[in-house]
Amino acid sequence: MTGELVMYSPFAVSLLLFLVGIALAFFGNRIIPFALVFCALIAGFFHSGSILQQFTENPDILRFGPPVIAVLLAILVSFLYKAVFFVAGMLMGFFVSTILMPDLSIVPAALIALATGALVYLSRNFVFSVLTSVLGAVLTATGTVNLVAWLNISAGIAAYWAVVAVTALAGLFYQTKRNRGRK
Repeated sequence: MTGELVMYSPFAVSLLLFLVGIALAFFGNRIIPFALVFCALIAGFFHSGSILQQFTENPDILRFGPPVIAVLLAILVSFLYKAVFFVAGMLMGFFVSTILMPDLSIVPAALIALATGALVYLSRNFVFSVLTSVLGAVLTATGTVNLVAWLNISAGIAAYWAVVAVTALAGLFYQTKRNRGRK
């Protein structure tokens, strides 16, 4: 997927992937909305074309549809970002409270649900640190290998995975150390 993106401009796209990858690996949990929008744009751009082909053969729709769908998906993801964690915590809290206390009325169960929704929303940093470190490492490795190739130097699969491993571990270490005391 990212290899196809590099074909648009071998240097510029590789440099963009490298820079975005480093930012995600080391600061990912701080820039989650950007990371989600970036992923939505990339996924929407690459995958909506094959979905659109199932419905039409119109070349204009197949040309302009993927960027439009990518932008719409990015808007949707950024809108739903905060609500999803909160709602997931609310649902879990409501069901746990009604299971543990079957005679509990709806008002206290709803208050417990609100509290658990807030707690889940506030304790997501570690999960995001892991995910953004790995995603950032993959983007960094893709950008690095393609930048090196742009310089006419061959980098094999071992170099790619070495960059992934080092960047992911360094990014995770940096993010978790910086987030001590934050949930």
